[in-house]
Amino acid sequence: MIDLEELTKENQAQLERIAEIGNSLNISELKETLIKLEKQTENQDFWNDTENSKNVLADISTLKKKISNYSNAENNVNTIKEMIELLQTEQDDEIEKELKKLIVEANNNINELQISTLLSGKYDKNNAIITIHPGAGGTEAQDWAEMLYRMYTRWAEENRF
Repeated sequence: MIDLEELTKENQAQLERIAEIGNSLNISELKETLIKLEKQTENQDFWNDTENSKNVLADISTLKKKISNYSNAENNVNTIKEMIELLQTEQDDEIEKELKKLIVEANNNINELQISTLLSGKYDKNNAIITIHPGAGGTEAQDWAEMLYRMYTRWAEENRF
């Protein structure tokens, strides 16, 4: 048996976080920009300038991904709200299990969306170069530098960088 009041509060917090992210991303403006860019691709002259077309297609891809990630997170949170309302009328163990799983997924999606929103500046999509130098200290310093390298590499792989 799960506490529906606590789930309702958590869902309300999720809804507020999604709304805040939507305001930060300015989703309506992103959708308008996407439509404008897609209309540019319909022009016959668009494909003549390969450099411009490559940049526009990359922008379209980035915008679609942002909008899709936001929409998926918003849909998950709304689904959770509906499932909580359903559980208030009738108790079902299967719905409870699914609800618990969806809440964890929604929190993870919101956290990822929040990080990607924070990293949406002009240069944030570019690569970063990290250099690790052991400096003075002999083999112990080299071992430490190697451990740092492995830690950063694993972190980057886990976070899909």
